[in-house]
Amino acid sequence: MPKKTGIAIVAVGAVLILSALLLFLHNRQEDVQAGQEAESLLENVEAVIEMKTIKVPVISTQPDAAPSATPLDPQMPVVMLDGYEYVGYMEIPVLGLKLPVMSEWDYNRLKLAPCRQFGSSRTDDLVIAAHNYESHFGHLRDLSVGDTVTFTDMEGIVNTYCVEKIETLNPNEVDAVQNSGYDLVLYTCTKGGKTRVTVFCNREEIAAPSPAPTPMEK
Repeated sequence: MPKKTGIAIVAVGAVLILSALLLFLHNRQEDVQAGQEAESLLENVEAVIEMKTIKVPVISTQPDAAPSATPLDPQMPVVMLDGYEYVGYMEIPVLGLKLPVMSEWDYNRLKLAPCRQFGSSRTDDLVIAAHNYESHFGHLRDLSVGDTVTFTDMEGIVNTYCVEKIETLNPNEVDAVQNSGYDLVLYTCTKGGKTRVTVFCNREEIAAPSPAPTPMEK
């Protein structure tokens, strides 16, 4: 092999290694930033929910009467914060995740937080997508059947789900996600983006937030 050819090959190899390193550092920085953004946004979402769920004690002439149940609006409440709309936040305890959920999705929103792609928690067809950042859905593949996922909407209603199955799907299998028959679906890209890690969950329970305690009698 001519000396000049060998030098050229080494140079090309060095450039490729440097490019790969720069790409890794860029992706890592983007991941960290996404986690910081989501944490900050979560504080705002939780603050709004806390304000909405503060209940003023009602004095009734019939203290033993049970409150009447009001059917939930199938459309989840949406709150605008800093130019983006949110439908609540989700938690995956086994992964140590607690993240805000945006009302709509696009690639810019996905860089900030998970996004609702289809459906509603109130019609049992909610689909949430997120990037495979370590701080977002990067560890969905580590979930197991039986793990718990919760989603709290902007009115403080807590929805608890159980993981039923985990599959790897192709990007064109939209119907398998949108019309899965499961109450909650979470998904993200695999490394490289060729397939999707998809987690299917069914509801365990639904519960409204507990009312604020009434003042103790003196």
